[in-house]
Amino acid sequence: MRILHLSMLYPPHIIGGAEKSVQLLCEALAGAGHEIAASCTTPQASFEEQVNGMPVYRIAHGTRFWAEEWPQHGRLARLTRKAMLPFSTDFEAGFDAVLRAFRPQIVHTHSLTDVSTRAWLAAARAGVPIVHTLRDYDLLCANSSLFHDGKVCETRHLRCRVLTAAKRAHHQHVGAVVGVGQGILDTHLQHGYFEQVPQLLRRVIWNPAVLDAPLPARAAPAADAPLVFGYIGRINVEKGVGTLLRACRRLSGGRPWRLLVAGKSPLPDDPLFRLAEGLPVEFLGFVSAASFFARIDVQVVPSIWPEPLPRTILEGYAAGVPAIGARSGGIPDLIGADQHDWLFPGDDDEALAARMQRLLNLGRDALPPPQRYAAVLSETTPAKVVERYESVYRALLGA
Repeated sequence: MRILHLSMLYPPHIIGGAEKSVQLLCEALAGAGHEIAASCTTPQASFEEQVNGMPVYRIAHGTRFWAEEWPQHGRLARLTRKAMLPFSTDFEAGFDAVLRAFRPQIVHTHSLTDVSTRAWLAAARAGVPIVHTLRDYDLLCANSSLFHDGKVCETRHLRCRVLTAAKRAHHQHVGAVVGVGQGILDTHLQHGYFEQVPQLLRRVIWNPAVLDAPLPARAAPAADAPLVFGYIGRINVEKGVGTLLRACRRLSGGRPWRLLVAGKSPLPDDPLFRLAEGLPVEFLGFVSAASFFARIDVQVVPSIWPEPLPRTILEGYAAGVPAIGARSGGIPDLIGADQHDWLFPGDDDEALAARMQRLLNLGRDALPPPQRYAAVLSETTPAKVVERYESVYRALLGA
């Protein structure tokens, strides 16, 4: 099959895990014998290049400034740009040119946080069926996160309904929808999205995930060595780092412990930095996932916002590291919704502390063996994810 993928960014431009997941999927599909091309936005004139032997069409974004220039602009400029994005006929024309050049059988779209959904109109005019993978909440929420003022949104704000109105109209052209987790798919369906998609073409397919580098050798820790908890990702409120640090302040007794925090380190005047003062907490800055997981015993994923499917859990499982996670978004998909000892209510530092304290009391020898994660990892191998998407493509073309 000839499949054209579209996402906001494509490596080497990376903001989060979505870009890595899209690249893994594209290259795995190409390896399985499909004719694959990727497309994305660029701050310059449109051009085509090869990335790992695969064509990548970089299309001029057609707005006032590019996604990676977002922090350089004020609130009004951001709001104006966001309001105008769904009406970008320049990007639509650029994508239309790519459709004519590549002539795909299927268009597969991903994160469209900073991409005009008029690309769907171009594909529909060309008679090309569309698969959309839900990786965030950009169709529902102006912030793409369903998180505002330090808490999860219970209802959609008027601002979000206005700014996503055009996206809601355009999404009617999507023929198949995939959620990277059950939660994100259910949320969109509950808000009336994708009602036109037959049940057969509504699927949940986890992201492909592999570690970026082999795990370094790790010496067996001494019997009295501290139990090492770890967090890797963005260090902010919605990711639950404050919840984790407050939970650490509740720990008492049991064996000694440490917490390693990987990601852009907070400044000394940041409340999160001050919350860690006096605790055995070390901010590592940016480190590779492989080196990080080689240094910890247990990962903590405390996201308050409904994170669709945390890539870090899969990377940790690949390294044999178990995860304590918030019962939000797609986290229970990977940990297991019935694993009470490994899940806690989001933003509940007392409950998180109880889970961590339990492990301190039991000790390192009580941690689950790596074989426990075999079923999850088998579903997230690139080959298995390709097989799942091939089923969607065939069903869509048949429909």
